[in-house]
Amino acid sequence: MDSESCCVEAHPGNPAACGLTDAEAAALLGAAAAGAAVGATVKGLDDPNEGWRQHCIDRYVQCKDSKKPRWLGDCYACLRNCEGQKQWPFDLCRPRRA
Repeated sequence: MDSESCCVEAHPGNPAACGLTDAEAAALLGAAAAGAAVGATVKGLDDPNEGWRQHCIDRYVQCKDSKKPRWLGDCYACLRNCEGQKQWPFDLCRPRRA
């Protein structure tokens, strides 16, 4: 939030304390509200089922486990692939067969 918006919110009903007219303060607060609404709309477009993200992270951690190097493949490349495809590429990175 910029200093003018902060000042207007800190001094409600007294935009002169911030060096603004009533119209300027109203326009400033209107723009801030519109920006917040756009942010909420963009957030609403995010995938509501974010489980794939944790799935990718979990598989990457398993793949990179240095104590037990039991996976085949480039773990980081597979993580990047998983982020794009939203599923782990087991054909590229998989546990070694016992």
